[in-house]
This record gives sequence, structure tokens and C-alpha cells, in this order.
Amino acid sequence: MAKLATDITFINASAMLSESQIQKRRDLKAAMVARGCEDMEPLRVAIEAATEANLDASEIQDAQQILSKLEAETQPLTFTDVPRADMEVMQASTSREEVVAKLAKLMRLSKEDGLQAEVLADFHFHNFMFCQRSGFCSEKASALLSIMRVLHSTAIVKQKAKVEQARALLEKLLQRHSRQLPPFSVGIYTKKEADAIREYANRTFFRHYSMFASMYEQPLDIVLRKVEPGVVPHVPPPAEFHVSHELDPHEVPELQDLFQPKAVAEEDEEAKLRRKSEAKMLKPKNRKEATLLEIIDEAMKAQLEDIDSKFALPEL
Repeated sequence: MAKLATDITFINASAMLSESQIQKRRDLKAAMVARGCEDMEPLRVAIEAATEANLDASEIQDAQQILSKLEAETQPLTFTDVPRADMEVMQASTSREEVVAKLAKLMRLSKEDGLQAEVLADFHFHNFMFCQRSGFCSEKASALLSIMRVLHSTAIVKQKAKVEQARALLEKLLQRHSRQLPPFSVGIYTKKEADAIREYANRTFFRHYSMFASMYEQPLDIVLRKVEPGVVPHVPPPAEFHVSHELDPHEVPELQDLFQPKAVAEEDEEAKLRRKSEAKMLKPKNRKEATLLEIIDEAMKAQLEDIDSKFALPEL
């Protein structure tokens, strides 16, 4: 039903338009399929014709958004983030802090972002120092800072792309700035300078790509604390004792020897010594003595075998 209502509305709106307006409307719809630089000019012409024909403003606005997106993807990035005057000031500066503060302001970094802002400030500063070492003019340096910013914000923050996709994006940005083919690209960098930028990006941004990505995948701060282990163990806290914890030592079996009378203790000690002496005396000293004791035991056993019957009382 919703599709049928839309079709009826479209038919009613078309019936109210002239043939010229209908044709220009069709041309605008056909031009809105634009995908590249070569489609920008036909789309721009179609928008101007639709505006002159007083077509619906919503349709013209949709076409203008497509055109603005294409222009943003194809126009050079020179002086978009860092104007010429600010770049010349930074190139003449000898203070690292001054350059970092200037870049943080131009790249819209906030201290509230914490670690992310600090890392990005160093990121932009090292990109600027590469421009200084390479002897880039203000135009080339400004373009490089914007290229690296777009590379980071698009690949890391917005798309969370893989490193291969990020490399393809850098290649696309470099092609836009290293060939004089308007309106497709402008020749800001020479082929040698573009190769140097690729090598620099490989040594810095892509080498630490996982680190940049992890900053946005794990927004929580990690707190590390170093604890020095002590040599002496900690003394346990004192425990409180009560009367109910006390025991009568006379009831503890392991302490009974301490509470025996002295005479009993001495007697037990003498009995222990006597048993040890007897056992020592009965133990044979050598094999000959052991054999003799066995013979004596067998003889005594034979003599005493029926001794009970000999001393038994006669039966009545």
C-alpha cells in the first residue's frame, strides 16, 4: 500500500509538470548515479537546469549532496586544515611546543580526549617534521598533513579498516595529488616525492597501525601499579583470646607425663631400663651362641612339653 501511494503521488506530481520539467527531472535522476570525477560536470549541469525549471527542492538537494560528496573526494587537500599563513609560521618556528600547540588547534584536538589527543598531537608533529626534512614548501606540507589526517580519521576512526584497505586509501590520496589531470587530480608532488611519502607512511603509520587501531577499540584506560614484595612476611593481626579458649593441662593426654608422681615416674624409668638390659642379655652375640640357644630351647621344650599332665590333680 505504501508503494502504491508513492506511485500515485509521483504520477500526480508528474501530471502537474510541463514536458520540459519532466525531461529535466529525468536528466537529473540519470545524473544522480554519478560515481566518479567524470560524472561531476554532467551532474552539476543537471542541477542548474533543474533549479531553473523550478523542480522540487528536495530532489535538487539530494543531487547537491551527491555533488558535494564527489567534490570532497576529488578536490585537493592543500590548505584545508593548515592555511598558508599558519604553515609559514610553523616552518619558521624553532620551538617544538609552539608547533605542537599550533597543530593541536588546527587539527581540532581536545585535551578531554586524553591519550588519544596526545598520540595524535605527536602524530601530526612527526608528519610536520618529515615535511621539514624533505624541504617541502608550505603548499606540499599542508597537503601532506591533511592527507595523513584523512588517512587516520577515515581508516582508523570511521571505517575501522584493515591495513590493506588503509594502504589503498593512501594510494588514492597520493594519486589525487601527484598527477596534473584536472579535474581528476593535481600535480602537487613529483613521483619521487610521492614515493618518499609512501616509504615514510610504511615506516611510521602502517608500522604502528595496530596501535592506532587499538586506541579506538579499547577506550578504557588501563591502570598499572607496581608492588614491591617484602622480604619479611607481614605480621598477622592479633587475635583476641577468651576464657572459653583455656584448657585444663591435666586433661591433655600429651601432658600426662608432666603430672605423674615422682615415685611412679622413677619406677617406670627403672622398668624400662630393666627391660632393655634383659633384651640385651638374651640377644646372642654371634652365630655360635645363637645356635647354642636354639639347641637349649628345643631341649627345654621337649622336657616341659607334658609338665602340665604330671602336676595335674588325681580325679576323685
